[in-house]
Parts: sequence; C-alpha cells; structure tokens
Amino acid sequence: MKKLKILLIAFILSGTSVVNAQQIENLRIKTFENKLNLIYDISHEKSGQLFHIKVLCSDDGGQSFNIPLKSISGDISTGVEGGKDKIIIWDVLKDQQSLKGDNFVFKIIATPEKVENQTDNVQGFFFELVDCYKKDKKIICALKVTNKGTKRDLKIINRLARIYDFKGKKIESNFSKLGKVQGDARYATPTLTFQPNKTDIAIVSFDIPNGFSSRIKMLEFGVEILEITYGLDLKSGNIQFKDISFDNPKAPAKSELLSPSTSLNIGQELTRMIDTKPPKVSFTKPILQKDKAAIVNSEEVIIQGKVSDKNGVFELTINGMYANLSDNGDFKTDVYLVEGRNNVYVRAVDKFNNVTEESYIIVYQNLNKRDQRQTAINKNDPTVLDERTVKDGKYYALLIGVSEYPDPEIMNLDQPVSDAEKLYNTLTTQYTFEKQNVKLLKSPTREEIIAELDRLNRVITEDDNLLVFYAGHGYWDSQDEVGYWLPSDSKKANTANWMRNTTIRDYLRTVKTKHTILIADACFSGGIFKTRKAFTDAPKSIQKLYEVPSRKAMTSGSLKEVPDRSVFLLYLDKRLNENTQPYISAEELFGSFKIAVLNNSPNVPQYGEIKDTGDEGGDFIFIKRSN
Repeated sequence: MKKLKILLIAFILSGTSVVNAQQIENLRIKTFENKLNLIYDISHEKSGQLFHIKVLCSDDGGQSFNIPLKSISGDISTGVEGGKDKIIIWDVLKDQQSLKGDNFVFKIIATPEKVENQTDNVQGFFFELVDCYKKDKKIICALKVTNKGTKRDLKIINRLARIYDFKGKKIESNFSKLGKVQGDARYATPTLTFQPNKTDIAIVSFDIPNGFSSRIKMLEFGVEILEITYGLDLKSGNIQFKDISFDNPKAPAKSELLSPSTSLNIGQELTRMIDTKPPKVSFTKPILQKDKAAIVNSEEVIIQGKVSDKNGVFELTINGMYANLSDNGDFKTDVYLVEGRNNVYVRAVDKFNNVTEESYIIVYQNLNKRDQRQTAINKNDPTVLDERTVKDGKYYALLIGVSEYPDPEIMNLDQPVSDAEKLYNTLTTQYTFEKQNVKLLKSPTREEIIAELDRLNRVITEDDNLLVFYAGHGYWDSQDEVGYWLPSDSKKANTANWMRNTTIRDYLRTVKTKHTILIADACFSGGIFKTRKAFTDAPKSIQKLYEVPSRKAMTSGSLKEVPDRSVFLLYLDKRLNENTQPYISAEELFGSFKIAVLNNSPNVPQYGEIKDTGDEGGDFIFIKRSN
C-alpha cells in the first residue's frame, strides 16, 4: 500500500496544473413569493473540496452587515461542494417584518474545509476519483479502485468512458490504464485480476479541443466484472462522477463576493392576490412561433429574446436549462439540436409563482448531407415522439401509501394514502395511465408489496413503462449504511418486515421495462441513490430519451427526515396538473418544481439514476392524454 501511495502522488504531481484559489462567481439575487434566493457558483476549486459558506446582509450599501439572517437553508454552513447553481434560501419574514430599500448588499464567504473525493461503486468494486486535470489537449482522470469482493477480473471499456460538458457535448476516451495494463484504442479493454481487498490505480484520458471548459458536468465509464463460480459470471456496470473541476489551487484560501447594491421589496402585503398574470416571452433570434417550425442549419443555435413581468421574473428555463437574464429581461442561451425535428420547451416563472409554458419546434437540416437537403416537416418525421412510437408500450403504475402502523411504537401518518390517491387521479385522468394498469395499495404489508411487484414482473414487457410511488415511513441505518421502507406490518423491535433499498433495487432491475421511475416521499429516501449527487439539467431530445432504457428515481429528501404533510408531493402533483406539454421527461418535471420545494421545506429533493438496475441514459416520459 505504501508503494501505491508513492506512485499515486508522483503521478498527480507530474501532471496537475496549478491555478489560483477558488472563486465565488455569478451571484444572482431573486425573490420568490416572500423568500429571498441567493444563487451562486463556486469555481476553480480543487476537485472534492468542501466549503463552509456564510452569508451576510447590509442595508447601507455594504458599510455595515448588521441584518441577522437566521432562517436560512440550502447550500449554507458546512460541507458545501463546489459547483454551479448553489442556492441559499432566506425566509425573510421569519426574521424581519419587511425588507425594503434600494441599497441592500449581500456578502458570501467561502472558507475551505476538508477535501472529500467523489466515490462510486458497482458490484463490490469501489472507485475514488483522486484527481482530474487538463494537460495540453487532454483531460486525465485518476481513480483508486478497490475490490471488496472475491477474486475476479475488472475490465475498463474505453469506448464507454466519456466526459460531458454543461452544453451536452460528449467526448469518448481512446486511452486507459488499469494498473500496468493499458489500451490505446477506442475499443481497447484493459483487464486486471483483483485479489480480495486489492487496490490499484486506473487512468483514463480524453483528447479535447482548444478552449474546452475547465469544468465538466459528468465523467462516466463502463466496466465489466468477470468471476469464475460454477461457470463464468460476467456482470457489467457504470460509474459516474458529476460537476468536476480541473483546477488545483496551490493552497485553498477563503474567498468572498459582494453583490451590487440591490433593490428589495419584501413584506407582509398580499401582493399575490393582485398579481395572477404570468410572464410574457418573445423571441428575436430565431423567431419562434407556436404554429410554425423554425429551420436552422447548425446543431448549435443561439436563442435570444425577452421575458417581462410587471413584478419581476424569477427564472427562465429553456429545455430545463437556466437562461441568464439581464436587468431588463433580455436573454441569450445556446441549445444543441439533433438532426431533424427538435422540441424546445420554454418555461418562465415570476416572483409570485405564475407560470408561462410553451413548446416550440426547431428543425435542424444538415446541409452537408445531400439527403438532408429535402428534409420535410411532416408527421412521418422519425425524430418526433408520438402515439405510434409507444403504441406497443403500456404505462403501468404501483402507488403505495402507508399511513397506518399497528405497532404502537411506530407513529401513524396522516398524508401518505391521500397523497397516493391524488397521484392516482392525476395519472389516470391526465396522462396515458389506464386505470386497469394502475394499482393503489393502501397501508399494505411487506408481503402485499412483494406480491404486486412479482405480478408486475410477469405482465410487463420490455416495451412498457413503470412508475412506482412510495409514501410512508423510511429509515436509514447510518452504521451499516442501509436504507429501508417500512410497510404497515413493520415492527420497531426488528427489521423482519422492513424493505431494504437493495431489495427495491433488485426488483426494479428484474422488471424488464423500457423505462422505470421510482418516486419516494419518505424519510431518508435519498439512500436509494449510489451516486454522490443528483443533477437537474434537462436533456435536449425527448425522442432520444425514450429510445434508450432508463431506471430513474426522484425523492423528497436525501438522508434527512421529511414532514408528514408533503411539500414534495404537493408540488409534484401541482406541476403534473399544470403541465401543458404533450411530453415531459421526468428530469424536466423534477427541475420545474425543485426550487419550489427548496423554498417551502428544509429538505433537498434529489433526482438521478438508480445504479446497477440497467439504466442506459434515457428517461421516463410522461405523455399527456389528448383532448
């Protein structure tokens, strides 16, 4: 192990570039109803660096910071990771009767704490991202790999090692090294035998163009694991690390950022009763119209326009990505397209939660291909998701609400059954879930849940889609790092009837659907994830998302308790009812109500893939019923 550490340190020192310390950037101040949102980025930090975040407020232009901020939540205090779109929410009226004036200044202070490298695991192999940096025209990533299982072979697949930037560009690896075994071609697969508890180093590199970002949205790579049991047992998996900085400052240092002087008007007035009009959005380039497609000849298009509202715009998203707004409402953002027809979803929200939502069509004609010159906009366009695309697939749902617990040591809950009933009504009346394919279980036992999952496994086909919803008690065993659902026959004294997250994952892996989405509204429900953090950037093509299998989850919290009266379910159901789009991906749905949950509860909702269940990068698509 000592030799390994020496080699690893030598490798990192030989390649890592050195830059200045981290910075706080892009601070945005927004009001949402009577709450204040401070949204900021931490950039140029060392990968895995954690920070203590403090925020101060001044009403005299920054001469003195004497306004107390007690009722704050979000990316604040200790253990905050670097990255984009950090958010601090101040519930102003709990601390102040009002906040009015033209000379408010906020100061955010980031003090470095420990470095905690991102980790992921698959089939008993544990991966730690120890470094990731740019050198010349390459990105090089170093990972420490440990085998926690029996003797077996690990294989890295070069073509499945990929990096993604925040614009959606993907670059594949053509070189990797596992221990001393290397492969320098796209289809190379370096393989190494690991004894139990053996640790070694994996290196993956990527050729990048000039000017490539100093931060990537995601690093992923595919692996195969070969074990000799009664025959050859071959298993595959996918490893992911997200929002990675390539910078490596000499020494982490405290950084501060002052906001410009800001006008605020937050008080007890019932202005929401007056303002019920949603924002207005117009486009200057390209000209987007609801009844006419815009035609472009580039895969990247800059969308420009203006959004206006009499009381102020809170946010604008285009295809789920935040668009930066100027003071007068002008916006400019880039969108990546696939050849053919693309749906562009535009959503604007004002400070009183009035929403404008529209869908537009942009057709990308690749003029470099002769057969693309005559591209026509018609109903036979294969890139458009319609009823024909999913005619062979049904939408199934299993909705579980557990309110009653006979064990007197487990407290009954008021909301889960009624929450499940609300979701049942929404799915069966507004979306393509037929009632005969939706099962509602009210306070079921463990056996009843397992029996229904077994039935679904028998009737569902690979063309079908499955939604599983659970509301009820959850529990997280911090010592063993195991999460549980608690069916109605659970007992506090033992875990015999509790359902482990691993059991749930196993069932979701064996049910052979096209897409599966798990929605969990329970304490500690974030334990279903194995990735370090979730993401909310909506993908660019509904059709492409539907073609590729997925196993996704959205949860009401991470590893914290959640209240009985669910803000998460309130906004999930509200968003499903308000949706006017014919198709909406689960990731876009989640992104549309995440901030509302953050502003109205202490919990941080999560979205991401359920590891080791067969997710290949697609997403669950909710399809509205046609009138």
